[in-house]
Amino acid sequence: MRKDKFDLIHEFEDAISEVLKKDPEIENNDANVTAGILIGTEQTFLNVTPVDFEEDNSSVTSHIIWELSNYFPDTYKDFNVRYYRLNNNRVSENIDDTLLIAINKKKLEFIKTLCDSSGIKIRNIEIDHIVIEKCLKEKYPDDIIGKTVLVIGIKKGRVDFSLLSDGEIRYYDYACLGGSNLKYLVVNEINLLNSLLFNIENMFIYGEDSNNELREFLKEQFENTGVFNINYDNTDDTAFSPLYGLALKNV
Repeated sequence: MRKDKFDLIHEFEDAISEVLKKDPEIENNDANVTAGILIGTEQTFLNVTPVDFEEDNSSVTSHIIWELSNYFPDTYKDFNVRYYRLNNNRVSENIDDTLLIAINKKKLEFIKTLCDSSGIKIRNIEIDHIVIEKCLKEKYPDDIIGKTVLVIGIKKGRVDFSLLSDGEIRYYDYACLGGSNLKYLVVNEINLLNSLLFNIENMFIYGEDSNNELREFLKEQFENTGVFNINYDNTDDTAFSPLYGLALKNV
């Protein structure tokens, strides 16, 4: 039987209460506790669209909202929207690829309700695949700074790709797995990026379903490219790497 909103809130309160009791720095549950919130890409809408940045900020924002309305014509106002200019200038000097990130306001309100009920103040809300760059910069600085690297996030039924140049995101895409072959999808994306002259020097893999088999396969296919699992704590478990990125962003 599916749990309703109030059951979930009570379960969350109980779980947080138990965590707080174990923290020696917090004397009681009324203490001022702040937290960063991590949201998976599968819980958001992400899309890359060209935007003319020669226009003023108001016009740029209007274009972003218009783009979102093409996908959600009746509900686009129900989303919290932000965007990142990717600065790859593939179209022209002023027209640039832009990553649109939209999260349904009801999801954000529910997260806020959960935190408020447990006495937690939300410090920030981040997207797992975007915040992973913080983890990379801390753990692999020599393999990131001054280089072009591909980040591969493997989720259930989904793969996220982002290209970082000197630690900054320049490209984003994703693919739904469905019945597709994971290795085939990843190799296709890599070949596409290399054909666009991005010249990938290193690749980093994370996610619930990532494994050494994919890493070894990519090493064989791309012998001159470094391939790494993002294992911040020196284990083969890469699923928590975005959480490390979130923690580093809030230091």
